[in-house]
Amino acid sequence: MRTDVAIIGGGVIGLSCAYFLSKEGYDVSVFDNNSSDLYHSCSWGSSGMIVPSHIVPLAAPGVIKQGLKWLLDPKSPFSIEFKPNWNMISWLLKFRSAANKKHVVKAANFLRQISLESRDIYKKLSDNMDFGFENNGILMICKKTELLAEEIEIAKMANELGMKSQTLNQSELAKVETGMKISSSGGVFYPLDAHLDPGKYLYALNKTLKEMQVKVFYETKVDTFARQNELLTSISTSKGTCSAKYFVLAAGSFSSNFAKQVGLKLPMMSGKGYSVTMKNPPKKPHIPSILVDSRIASTPFNDSWRVGGTMTVTENSAKINEKKLTAIRENVQNFYPEYHFEWTEALKPWVGLRPLSADGLPYIGSFAKCKNLVAATGHAMLGVSLAPITGKLVTDIIAKKPFDYEMQMLSPDRFN
Repeated sequence: MRTDVAIIGGGVIGLSCAYFLSKEGYDVSVFDNNSSDLYHSCSWGSSGMIVPSHIVPLAAPGVIKQGLKWLLDPKSPFSIEFKPNWNMISWLLKFRSAANKKHVVKAANFLRQISLESRDIYKKLSDNMDFGFENNGILMICKKTELLAEEIEIAKMANELGMKSQTLNQSELAKVETGMKISSSGGVFYPLDAHLDPGKYLYALNKTLKEMQVKVFYETKVDTFARQNELLTSISTSKGTCSAKYFVLAAGSFSSNFAKQVGLKLPMMSGKGYSVTMKNPPKKPHIPSILVDSRIASTPFNDSWRVGGTMTVTENSAKINEKKLTAIRENVQNFYPEYHFEWTEALKPWVGLRPLSADGLPYIGSFAKCKNLVAATGHAMLGVSLAPITGKLVTDIIAKKPFDYEMQMLSPDRFN
């Protein structure tokens, strides 16, 4: 088979890339190892939050110190399934090096810009696709006063960059969140944030791509790559060989393994997380929230309520830790006292592996040593939030259009 662009990975990033490339006039083929329902993609069970407010990258001052404290607690929101191999050690050292104030300041405005554009693209897409897009804002809710103080400082930084935010005490919070009672010391409200149902977005994209005659091959494993000098020529899959002019690497946390096959380095780990979705619960919040103390995301959809969280750094292990799931349920009740354990006890948990770059910023760009291979991965918890802008940027890279952003910050070669 021949195509203009072959995309490796059919999750939220890969399909978004396919959409914008096809709109630009390219013949596109997508290859994904998952089934067509994409239940096992790292975005299906995510919170679905679109968060221009999240201007602080994952690699930030204090993250390592807090993470080390949490390692001793089996129910903590952070853990490491440590394996004494060079891949993990190298990634941890790079992450530690990037977790500094200079990196945060440089990344903050950049993340704000691309996140706002991504949200605006979602707004336009929602005119023709139904994926539950709502612009109700997002709450950052805190129980500990010291964490509220930290969130207020982040809000001040966001305000200086042009982001709207509102600091709320406990009584003011109750006026904003009218769906359920909240136990907290206060929070911060970001009215520009939004959310969607990621499962519906994946379904809507699939349907639209079919109408655009984009070929999407599910249950198709990419095995090997053929390379000639600085160019890829074809990929071998479980359903045959595909040659292309360009290749997009959007395989989430598995992208580093594919890069290695081509002789390239892409520092990456998996960030395992869980979610549980309640269908038609007796009560649910009105506004999506991050429960800051426990790092839990709470998202109300049209007929359901999803809660999830934890960040377990691992090498692609999807094994479920029951203690982490118990901690999620306990912490949800800690913030929402009207929630009851029986609402989720019998529900099947979803587990996903987020692709973690070594500095908290995604990898979007061409490789210097393999010029027709474009990375579109490493988004950590911002995969859904940044999916449309990633698709647009990848299209602009392949179409050789000028950029409005400092793309060097996202270069897949930045650690070489």
